[in-house]
Amino acid sequence: MLARIEIRELLHNHPLFVAFDDARFQRITAAAQLVKIEPQQVLFQRGDRARAFFIVAEGQVRLFLQSRGGDEKILALVNPGQSFAEAVMFMQGPIYPVSAGATEATTLISIPNADFLAALKDDTGTCLRLLGAFSQRLHAQVQEIEELTLESAGNRLIRHLARRAVRDEDGTLRVHFEETRQMLASQLSIKPETLSRLTRALSDAGLIESDGRDIVIRDLDRLIHHDM
Repeated sequence: MLARIEIRELLHNHPLFVAFDDARFQRITAAAQLVKIEPQQVLFQRGDRARAFFIVAEGQVRLFLQSRGGDEKILALVNPGQSFAEAVMFMQGPIYPVSAGATEATTLISIPNADFLAALKDDTGTCLRLLGAFSQRLHAQVQEIEELTLESAGNRLIRHLARRAVRDEDGTLRVHFEETRQMLASQLSIKPETLSRLTRALSDAGLIESDGRDIVIRDLDRLIHHDM
């Protein structure tokens, strides 16, 4: 369980709160609540009234849409230190446009919209910071739509791996997956069996290799220019 002082520290270091003066910051932290959700538990459904936004303290949250047949399309995975649903508070008659649920045992900090909006009054700096954050997310979403509509499944996988790759201390280029392969397939809008087939093809070509929950990229330049 996070202590109250840890909640204040996490909020104080978050970009949405750094510009607040002490009085406004204390008012927001006093209103903040801890929310614990279990793996696969749904936090809110699309269409629910939006009364708060959230910051992930521990665990992971998936934002998703669900078809009438029950299939999920994962739109984003939210990790510790990241926030979600904050843009909804500025909508007229705010409702959540997507659903949210935990991928693992998760602790969230819930910030009531009313308290945050009250603290924003006459705070131009934080308003501009919010606009910048929303613009970055919009740009990322437009880029994702372009990739989903214009690129093949194989090229989407290659771009995703290249974007997430991190070099280890020993120089190994590695992609670590907290999410399951089924969740990754949903993010890329492909079937899990298609993801397995594409991963095998890249491995057979000598471009990647599996290492537990990681994928090691053996030749980034060849991978980027590999056409599937």
